[in-house]
Amino acid sequence: MSAPGQDCGHRALAALDTVLARKPERDDDTLSEATAELTRFRDAIIAERRGGGIRSAEERQHLAHLNAVLSVVLGVHFPLGETPWDELQKARGWLAELVAA
Repeated sequence: MSAPGQDCGHRALAALDTVLARKPERDDDTLSEATAELTRFRDAIIAERRGGGIRSAEERQHLAHLNAVLSVVLGVHFPLGETPWDELQKARGWLAELVAA
């Protein structure tokens, strides 16, 4: 079964690819786009879960993984020090796995 809202996930993945291609410059507009798409992706998973469509433990993990990706993206968008590029690269990989599920 594919995760609900995967189209948003694919758009977020494309946005993260753009951000990573432009490093070390931070692309705040594209980070905002990625955040919005990730939020829509998360909302779709939550709606599916509330509707009773998510039953397996693996499907429930999608929300936890997506929240982790969103946290990293926000950390890059609003860093408290140096931009955590390595963490963003890891989060991009997690998102790629999630949209492929």
